[in-house]
Amino acid sequence: MGAEILLYGYGLVCLSMLVFNLLYSLHLRSGDRRLTLRADALRRQVTEQLRRMGEHPDGLSRPVQAGHLRWMRRRLSRVSYLVAFDRLLDELEGQDAAYPAYIQQLQPVSLYLSLVYWKRENTQAAYYCHFLAKHKLRRYMEMDQTQQVILSYLRKDSLYCKINALKALCSFGSPSVLVDALRVLGDGPESQLHEKVVTEALLSYTGDTRALIQLLWSRLDDFSLQIQRAVLDYIRFQGGDSCAPMLEILRDDGRDRELRFAAIRYFGRYPYPPARPLLLDFLRDSEPTHWEFSAISASALAGYPGQDVVDALLRAMNSANWYIRSNASASLEAHGLTYEEMFRVLDGEDRYAREMLTYRLELRRLTEEAAAETDAKPVQEEVPAGV
Repeated sequence: MGAEILLYGYGLVCLSMLVFNLLYSLHLRSGDRRLTLRADALRRQVTEQLRRMGEHPDGLSRPVQAGHLRWMRRRLSRVSYLVAFDRLLDELEGQDAAYPAYIQQLQPVSLYLSLVYWKRENTQAAYYCHFLAKHKLRRYMEMDQTQQVILSYLRKDSLYCKINALKALCSFGSPSVLVDALRVLGDGPESQLHEKVVTEALLSYTGDTRALIQLLWSRLDDFSLQIQRAVLDYIRFQGGDSCAPMLEILRDDGRDRELRFAAIRYFGRYPYPPARPLLLDFLRDSEPTHWEFSAISASALAGYPGQDVVDALLRAMNSANWYIRSNASASLEAHGLTYEEMFRVLDGEDRYAREMLTYRLELRRLTEEAAAETDAKPVQEEVPAGV
């Protein structure tokens, strides 16, 4: 009897799961239909406005009807319509000559929606920021009030809202607003994003990067340490026009070591003769607590020619620190020395150097074998059906 009850119970659970999946599938289909109906309603409204703007004898200067703007404010205040409008804009972008002018005239709507969604739950607020970042309703305007409202989204307690708000400001914000955003992100430990997220967002900025970098340098000390690291990484990836201020950071013993590490990496990417003596000093420093300076400098010196650099790297091969030896061997290879030549120069006497060179040779052998196997792998031809 107990086994039968268990069997019936198991069957009831399976039936319940089947009914749930069926109902959920019907719900998704009805949701798709509702989304399609909303998109069709928006398409009719937007297409009419685009037609009116395109027929204007003076070009695309005819303003959007005030009634249309009121209708859009009401509809887009509902996130379901905002999702439908997002899809519609994906279809219209690049399809109509009047599209850019239409988007620009939606600025009052975007400002109104920014205030509306600021009061909504974090998920909807984050999606609205994503919508702005994606469609760039208005770009790089200093006095744009929408930017100031989106700036306040960074104070919400949602990680996704912060990330999307920062990406939105990077997509259409002015340099001064972006600097204010970075300062807001550093106001408290609980409000900060990881520096890699901040750097990635800054790299998406397509405005005047020179003006942005100049402003970032002037306000660098206003940011938290974590934001400063993100800013220096952004400057490193953006270009090599900041050698002088970066050298000041490298020389400043009072600076945080992570900032000085970022400066060393910068000069590894963009060789700068005045930085060369400092990099060599870091490499020659035998203090165990300074091994990170030595290791990063060993990697950075790959781009600096000269026998003194090669000699310093060869000496670094005798270091007890694995990372220093590894970076030094890679830099020596970049200078044109083969591992066999390194063996002869070092005479195989030092155990640390011998172990590193053996490791490098074995790594190169395995890499070459893997590449050879990939190249030699036969391409299997499809056999026709029936053969």
